[in-house]
Amino acid sequence: MSANFKNEILWTKDELIRASKGKDLTRKFLNDKKITGISIDTRSIERNDLYIAIKGKNYDGHDFLEEALKKGASGVIVSCKNSALRYNGLFVKNTYVALINFAEFSRNRFTGKIIGITGSNGKTTTKDMASFIFSEFGKTFATPGNNNNIIGLSLSLMKLPYNFHYCILELGMSKKNELKKLSLIAKPDLIIISNVSVNHLKNFVSEQDIALAKSEIFHGLKKNGQIILNYENKWFKFLKKIALNYTNEIIPFGVKKSIFSIFHEEGSFLIKSKNFKVNFNHLPYHLVLNLISILTLLKCLKLDLNKIKERIKNLSPSDGRGNQFKLRITPCKTITMINDAYNSSPNSLEASLTNLYINNSNKYVLIIGDMLELGPNSHSYHKKIVPFVKKLNPKFLYTIGNQSKILSDNLKNNIICKHFKNVKLLETNFDKLVHNNDTVFVKGSNSTGLYKFCKKLEKKYDLGE
Repeated sequence: MSANFKNEILWTKDELIRASKGKDLTRKFLNDKKITGISIDTRSIERNDLYIAIKGKNYDGHDFLEEALKKGASGVIVSCKNSALRYNGLFVKNTYVALINFAEFSRNRFTGKIIGITGSNGKTTTKDMASFIFSEFGKTFATPGNNNNIIGLSLSLMKLPYNFHYCILELGMSKKNELKKLSLIAKPDLIIISNVSVNHLKNFVSEQDIALAKSEIFHGLKKNGQIILNYENKWFKFLKKIALNYTNEIIPFGVKKSIFSIFHEEGSFLIKSKNFKVNFNHLPYHLVLNLISILTLLKCLKLDLNKIKERIKNLSPSDGRGNQFKLRITPCKTITMINDAYNSSPNSLEASLTNLYINNSNKYVLIIGDMLELGPNSHSYHKKIVPFVKKLNPKFLYTIGNQSKILSDNLKNNIICKHFKNVKLLETNFDKLVHNNDTVFVKGSNSTGLYKFCKKLEKKYDLGE
């Protein structure tokens, strides 16, 4: 876990005024109160948070100023003079612009190492693993959740204590020029691109177009920075060619070319390098690959890998990204759930199914929902999953949504299949669909509702031992 920074003083009044060129019209802004958190949402605001009133498409943060102060906000930042006078707020021309200015100010005062992580799949898990590992070497901050857009990054940097040693930032994108803006704010010292695949294809012409957009993360790379690229990914050479315009320090990770070697041994993986080796029997292959990218980071920073040897044995997938838990459906029926339903894409679904095949001979119950945002070729991307499911030969296959029906239609002669139009129908029938000792694997894009479905099951049933 990252170091506990909740009681750190994040900003002074002077810093906020300098960063935003704001005006304290009443000269009562903050009133000597401390700032230990940042918020733009009164639903999750905590005592001593600084509240920034952002104007969105569907709401205006200025409507919630009174609520923010009642909940214990230290102070408010506003773009309305009347509100500034009424609530002793710091007045700025535009709170959205001020938020970005704060982020840039925070980045520029930070003297530790900033690591920027992007990729079509595995960004959040890689970031979480990196945070867990780096905290062994010093105070470490990481992007909370998957707040990887411009507002999420800005809030993350505002929450970054200036005296920490490491900052792990997840940077996302769904269209061109988005990652460039993020990188120019984050100014990473080191960069990882975990992979490139057909996520968000509806906003791009081709997969190469996505790879080009991912390369935008190089724009903010600090001088003499290092870039770590996935040698297994087909866009390695393409990305490397672009990366050479920014640095000569390009380090590959993977199986075929890496500082580390990966060996598969009877359901477990062995990672080896000079004077270092560690076994994993609970991480899927694609997460082992992402772990190697982090170990490569440690090598780049000349940190002692053996210091985290025991620590990384406790690594496990993040919530919704392959984490396992037991559910007691009835006194006589206990099942194991694998919740991989936070999101889905052809690349990540293929990787997950391949990992199930490699690591376990037991037959699974598969629940597969639609992969979304794949554009006009969505049908063909779903159909390409058919051979992966067929090879795995699950005990049952349950599909959810419109596109995933392609799987059950094509496999009904080989596997026991059932299709549900939506998650509610699956939820109603779930108790009857599973049997004692079943292992149930669930994956689909977040909007299908399968992630929430898994969380509901966790609450509904007692956990097994």
